[in-house]
Amino acid sequence: MKCTVCFSALMLGIASLLGSEVSAGQFGHAKYYAAGKLPFQVVAADFNNDGNTDLAIADWLSDQLVILLGNGDGTFQKPRITPVAGPGALAAGDFNEDGNLDLAVVQPAGTGNGLLILFLGDGKGGFRQSASYLLGPASISLAVADFDGDGHLDVAVTDRGNNGAGDVIVFLGTGKGKLKRDETYRLSGGPFHVAAEDLNNDHAPDLAVTQFSTGSIAVLLNDGTGKFLKPVTYSAGGGEVVDVKIADLRNDGRNDLVVADLSQGMVVLLNQGDGTFGKATIYQPTFFNWQPPEACTVADFNLDGKLDVACAPGGNDAYIFYGKGNGKFGPGIEITTAIDHQGGFSIAAGDFNNDKAPDLAIPIEEYGKVAILLNTQ
Repeated sequence: MKCTVCFSALMLGIASLLGSEVSAGQFGHAKYYAAGKLPFQVVAADFNNDGNTDLAIADWLSDQLVILLGNGDGTFQKPRITPVAGPGALAAGDFNEDGNLDLAVVQPAGTGNGLLILFLGDGKGGFRQSASYLLGPASISLAVADFDGDGHLDVAVTDRGNNGAGDVIVFLGTGKGKLKRDETYRLSGGPFHVAAEDLNNDHAPDLAVTQFSTGSIAVLLNDGTGKFLKPVTYSAGGGEVVDVKIADLRNDGRNDLVVADLSQGMVVLLNQGDGTFGKATIYQPTFFNWQPPEACTVADFNLDGKLDVACAPGGNDAYIFYGKGNGKFGPGIEITTAIDHQGGFSIAAGDFNNDKAPDLAIPIEEYGKVAILLNTQ
């Protein structure tokens, strides 16, 4: 019995050591930038048209958007602040078609109804409010795409509703910095996060929605006109699914689903080519005391031509799953990212130092900072 225990401890130590060596070779030490009091979600994009990747962060507790403009060398300037009450989620897009990126922001209500707010960018890193639209009582996520094919960006927003009876609300863009409410699609299971991409190769963006209370994914296929068909539900392992990303994990032209499951780990559902999906596969890290992810992001982090997945848990170190190019992944390897092993609710990939290798940004909600990890590949 003693030998078995010793051997298990030895193997655990070896796995931890190997994970540290791999992550040290992949990412440099984290650098931290002030991001308010409770940075909730981060988006990476070029907001001032200088060719460098910037960050927009929803700081829920301080009632503000925090903009960190990138210098192009992996460092960021002092925060620029745009006031907005309780921002919970955000997405970037050019909603008034002036060549400058704007922000769509979901303001969760807590009580009553939430808001979808558009902030128009000035191309210098500044934003002004354009319009706001009423949402449901528990809206938490949004996705931006041209759903109806008219050349203008549209927005889909989830609402968990009450007692698990929620919906997805679709707003159509006018191209002038305004939206018009189009349709509401009822969903059970507590709809949480939404992502938009073409799932059945008809060149129209579809929707994938996590259903928190049933551990499943609802897929809503676009009929080609911006209307969505009846949702089809797939099991994502049966845990508490909170985040979904869409990416072609096999380089075969079929977009697959990557899901963050708060109960089990990272979950993959492979596309069968027509917008339907196979059985979920669950992947977990190998290191001691890992925690399930709050969010994941997809990129080719080791530059081998195969997509990888990096995930951030709420209260421990982030980790990365290296892709094999066939829709399968190795076990998660630890990335030491944050002070006192605190993670975040969000994670974003972007090339912050212009070396063609994707880096990571992770909000550290306990400390009001965002961690920047530069890729050393």
